[in-house]
Amino acid sequence: MKRARSSAREALAIAMENHKRIAKSSYRRLLTNPFSSLMTSFVIAIALLLPALLSGLGGNLSAVLDEFQNNAQIMLYLHDAISEEEGLAVSEDLLTNTAVRQTTYISKDDAMRDFAASSGFGELLQALGNNPLPASIVLIPESSAPASVQALSTQLEEMPEVELAQIDSIWLARLDSLSILIDEMAFALGLIISLAVVFVVGNTIKLAIESRRDEIRIIKLVGGTNSFAARPFLYTGLFYGLLGGLISCLLHALLMSGFDSALTDLLSLYDSDFELRGLGLINSVLMIFAGAVLGWIGALLSSIQHLLSINP
Repeated sequence: MKRARSSAREALAIAMENHKRIAKSSYRRLLTNPFSSLMTSFVIAIALLLPALLSGLGGNLSAVLDEFQNNAQIMLYLHDAISEEEGLAVSEDLLTNTAVRQTTYISKDDAMRDFAASSGFGELLQALGNNPLPASIVLIPESSAPASVQALSTQLEEMPEVELAQIDSIWLARLDSLSILIDEMAFALGLIISLAVVFVVGNTIKLAIESRRDEIRIIKLVGGTNSFAARPFLYTGLFYGLLGGLISCLLHALLMSGFDSALTDLLSLYDSDFELRGLGLINSVLMIFAGAVLGWIGALLSSIQHLLSINP
């Protein structure tokens, strides 16, 4: 039993040493032609970058939507016949509703001042003689779920003091649909890109096999199996994918840093302190791993196809 275990350990150690030697040899062979290796890896990087950017866009858009939905508001426009004292009383009574978190009453005069300050038509509005703007109540619901906000808005619009209840949620629903569409496009593009990466690596490995056809014949003449002959090419495909994943992560970080300032300026107009999210450590590792796996699969398929056709 001990002898069998010892033999198994020795066989494993020999196999590991063999794989280590072949991996080093494949790595050195890539370094002998760095430009060609870098170009192949760069193509893989661009292929991985496209679905990653789409997926990141969808994730950031969802995060922005969540932030705005958490600050959902309902505007209650009151009838002109409602006095300021009655409007304040309605605003305070609404706080007794468990679905309401906060209310702010805006009188007709306050609405006129705010509109004049934001529009720049102060003198023109003063010439009207009367104030056409209604008093309103800005209401923040307890729940930011779209269905709950819509139900609360419908309920409050039935109040006799309220002329109109308005939610600025249509554009949020459209953006949410757009976010879902982007995620689906990223998934579909990811599948297509994965096939493209496999084909690119497979074609590169095919050329490498053709250039070493005589060497492979000698390996088979001395008893080498197809799996043994394929190992250098499998490691080559693996290294292509690893390098492509690393380059893709670097390009993604550079693009995100370039977009960050522009997005910050845009969101500042909406009083949002949202920060653009990059890949993160876990997603970066997954991208590098995906590149390595796709490179290995491409090398495997190409090796199976072309090594079998080489006879000793």
